[in-house]
Amino acid sequence: MTDRIDIVRSWVRVAADRAVQRITGTKVASVTKQLLERLTQQRWRLSDELLTSAAAHADGVDSAMVACRSGRMFIDASMTNGREVQFSLTPRSVRFAPRGAKEISFDVEPPDAHDTSIVGALAGCIAKATWPMIAPAGSSDIGSAIVERETPSRLRVDLRSVPAVRRFVSTQTAAMIFDVLELESLQVEPGALALKLKLPQLTP
Repeated sequence: MTDRIDIVRSWVRVAADRAVQRITGTKVASVTKQLLERLTQQRWRLSDELLTSAAAHADGVDSAMVACRSGRMFIDASMTNGREVQFSLTPRSVRFAPRGAKEISFDVEPPDAHDTSIVGALAGCIAKATWPMIAPAGSSDIGSAIVERETPSRLRVDLRSVPAVRRFVSTQTAAMIFDVLELESLQVEPGALALKLKLPQLTP
């Protein structure tokens, strides 16, 4: 078993090195460590506390709480206009296309009870976890993604619409990072949203 783990780790390192070679010409020194960290771990968890912080910083929100359980993210928020919002999100699909859309979708329940600013802020949190180099560590200036309704009970978000992502992708070379670090799946676990990253191909 140990030999197998060592082989997998070696393979991951080769994949990471190839990825770094592809982004030569950008601020490699500042992004390489974060890139290797994501590729090596492959899996990242956003705790209830991190998700709650993201939701609480959404436009028009006075206070918020996010709790992950039973396969769903439950959101309870008080808005600055006095409205109370309660809804849940269930990750449904992840669609990443080379040099194209970086989309995630959620089933929402109840269909008309959600707040798009909160959903967009949570998507911004997911984008920052996937691509940590889009903003300084600890930064809350990520911005919210644009949320669209795919069906009456399903929401679609393109992570490229997150303001911090748009600011970062200013050159073709920088944009390549978003094809190297691909989100493979989202899964709600007790107390956290788990992100699984896809390793880049080893072909030149």
